[in-house]
Amino acid sequence: MHSERGADDSLDYDAVRSYWEDAAAEADSASYMAHDQGLPQDCIEHRFTLEGAVIDRWFANLGPSAALLDIGCGAGAWTARFAAQYARVVGVDASAGMLDAARRRLAGHDHVELVEGDALTVPLDGDFDGVLVGGLLMYLDRADAESLLRRLSRLAPNGRIILRESGVRSGVEVKTGEYQVVYRSVDEYRSIARDAGLRVVAVERNRGYAHMEVAITLTELFRRLPPLARRDASATGGPLWRLLRRTEAISLGILPRAIESVGLEWPHLINNFLLLEPGARSNR
Repeated sequence: MHSERGADDSLDYDAVRSYWEDAAAEADSASYMAHDQGLPQDCIEHRFTLEGAVIDRWFANLGPSAALLDIGCGAGAWTARFAAQYARVVGVDASAGMLDAARRRLAGHDHVELVEGDALTVPLDGDFDGVLVGGLLMYLDRADAESLLRRLSRLAPNGRIILRESGVRSGVEVKTGEYQVVYRSVDEYRSIARDAGLRVVAVERNRGYAHMEVAITLTELFRRLPPLARRDASATGGPLWRLLRRTEAISLGILPRAIESVGLEWPHLINNFLLLEPGARSNR
C-alpha cells in the first residue's frame, strides 16, 4: 500500500468496489473497518453509541414525519436507526453484498427503501429533510466528491447534510493499491463544500472513531510480534479492546490528548463529523 501527502487524488474505482465486495463477507464489522483487526462487537457498539449522540443532536429538529437519506449505507446500521425514528428512509450503496446484509437487517420495514447503485447517478425521488454520508467521500476523487455534494444539495434543498469522514489533520493523503482511499483534512472538506455551494456550519471530532483507531493502531503494533502474528487477529484485538475499556479514562482519554498536545499525530488518522447547510459562503 502506497501513501503520499499532497498526491493526486485519482482513485481506481474498480479497486474500491472490489475491496468492498470482498469485505461484504463480514459486512457488519467491515462497515466499521473492524474486520481486519479482530475487534469485538462491543467495540463497534461503543463507537456506534458515541456517534449516535452527535447525529441525534444534529438531526434533533427533524420530526417523525421526516425523510432521511443514508448515502453509503453499507450493512444498514444507520438505516435501521433512522427507520426507528423517521417516516421515510432511503439507503444507497454500490455494493451488492453490503446491501444484502442491509436487507436482512431491515426486513419488514416497509417505509425503508434500499437502492443499489452509484450515489452520483442512481435515480432517487423526492426531497429529503436530512442526509447522512457515512464515509463515502473518502472513496471519491475531489471532482466527484464535489459533484455528489451538489447532487445532495438538490435532493435536500432545505435539509441538513452530515458527513462522517476519516482524514488527516492537514492536506491530503492518498493510499493506492488493494485499499484505495483519499484522507482529507477538515479544511479540504470545507473547500469542497464551498465549491459545491454548501457551507460547513459545525465540525466535531468523532470520539467513537478515535477510540477504535487507538485499538486498531495498538493491535497492528502488537501483531508485528512473531507469536501474535501467527494467531488470528481476534486473539489480540479482543483482549486489547477489553483492556482499553477497563482503563478508558486514561488509555482512550488522557493519553491520546497528551500525545497530541506535544505535536505528535497519534493516532495517525482522525475522523470528523461535518454539518453542511445551503449557502455558498464557508465559515472558514
